[in-house]
Amino acid sequence: MGTIQMLDCTLRDGGYCNDCRFGLDNQRRITAGLAAAGVEIIECGFLLDRVLHHPDVTRFTHPEQIGAILPRGRAAGRARYVALADYGKYDFSRLPPQAEAPIQGIRVAFHKKDRRAALEACRTVREKGYQVFVQPMVSVSYTEGEFLDLIARVNGLQPYAFYIVDSFGTLQRGDLLRLFRLAETHLDPAVKIGFHPHNNLQLAFANAQALVEQNSPRDLIVDSSVYGMGRGAGNLNTELFARYLNDRAGASYRMGPLLDILDGVVLDFYRQNPWGYSAAHYLSASHQAHPDYGSYLEGKKTLTAREMDEILAGMDPEKRRMFDPDYIEELYRAYRTEQKGRAL
Repeated sequence: MGTIQMLDCTLRDGGYCNDCRFGLDNQRRITAGLAAAGVEIIECGFLLDRVLHHPDVTRFTHPEQIGAILPRGRAAGRARYVALADYGKYDFSRLPPQAEAPIQGIRVAFHKKDRRAALEACRTVREKGYQVFVQPMVSVSYTEGEFLDLIARVNGLQPYAFYIVDSFGTLQRGDLLRLFRLAETHLDPAVKIGFHPHNNLQLAFANAQALVEQNSPRDLIVDSSVYGMGRGAGNLNTELFARYLNDRAGASYRMGPLLDILDGVVLDFYRQNPWGYSAAHYLSASHQAHPDYGSYLEGKKTLTAREMDEILAGMDPEKRRMFDPDYIEELYRAYRTEQKGRAL
């Protein structure tokens, strides 16, 4: 069985719940607590162009800004520190050499249509000395041939990790294991296989366990966040998965520091803007649609769950993966007009 590493994305994916406004002290408490717990990889936030960096916010324009939130010396533990950049939202030529940066890795996320150009961007990042995490969003949208072609191109790049990304929380166990088998068989053995789950169908923990139970010789990375903090229904819970790995896989994560983050930081944000399971997120996932579609319809405060289901069922399959507020508003208005017509 290969190694299993945890990557905590509280400061990045959790930023969808508080507009990335964690506060500087809380950012430091989170990174220090995760390092003390023994989490191997800590994601510190977004790298973005066209934003003004503020120390209280986990949107960064340059890696050196991330240094302000990292623990020092022995407190840093053995953790790797990384940031995520969406392809098209950051100019990778601006990155300094990794030797001059406080982080070790860059996660490059991209849409299927951008995959070839994004891999060239990954090459630029790797040439600067960073560990590269290749993140093809909505991985289930790739045909088998497309996924194998992507893997072949990734092999030529030799990144640190290649991911199966469940962007909308829709992956069933069978689909996850199908993609995993393709990667396990065809991905260069030196490249780790990562999994980024979301919890729209309440499958994040079950799917993560399913991967561990494969007893694969491949090295794995599984993403999570404290208390599942993340967009919509949230993510796999760091504290749940850490205890599971302690109990079932011989890991030795320290639970106390994770619970301190939960109590001292994350629960305050949860009380202000709760995340977790909802009918809207379940329905959007059921229709393989971006979770913001469900949130948009729920925000109307005029629709039952059945009515939201009917609107989402009528979406053009090509429009489901990228949130388009004008498109869903048009569908909503058409549906309400039809309802009024039936009532006459």
